[in-house]
Amino acid sequence: MDNLGGYLKFAGFCMNIEFENILDVDEELIEQVREWRNSENVSKFMYTNHHISKEEHQKWITKLQTNDTAKAWIIKYNGKPVGLSSLSDIDYKNKSTEWGFYIADESTRGKGIGSAALYKLVEYVFDEMNFEEMHTKVFDNNPAAMKLYEKFGFKKERELDEKLERNGKQINVFIMSIFNNKWKKLKGEIKIQL
Repeated sequence: MDNLGGYLKFAGFCMNIEFENILDVDEELIEQVREWRNSENVSKFMYTNHHISKEEHQKWITKLQTNDTAKAWIIKYNGKPVGLSSLSDIDYKNKSTEWGFYIADESTRGKGIGSAALYKLVEYVFDEMNFEEMHTKVFDNNPAAMKLYEKFGFKKERELDEKLERNGKQINVFIMSIFNNKWKKLKGEIKIQL
């Protein structure tokens, strides 16, 4: 159930996107995730962007093993690991969760993999988990992500009071959300547009 695999068909073509539970992969791939997360092209868009040690990374893996309020999957494109998708602050009572993902393999960027991965994640949360709401944090210096999320029906809910500092500049952080009823109205249209 936690491995979300298979082919997605978008606008007349197929894309093989799979999510493999990070708890089911070998140590080498778990370390690859830490290297991705520490790379500048990923960490610059993360809420916390400090260097992640092996010990801190192992604590995160242990939390995933022992706590059901978070999940993480390796995103695979045609069988090749290219990024990570995750849910955090999973609230089973109120049926809401925070989510995030990144495509770390720069050679696969711009091919629609992020859109396909986001589609699978939203579909999983709303159609399989039957949750009511998803939200994420997005920086105002990441307009490509904001545009993608808006295409999926996410709306800016609010700006956080706390600003982040990156390279001496203040960065605004927004919460973007979507609700299940909106997803049900949009999902067919989004799939056709991808």
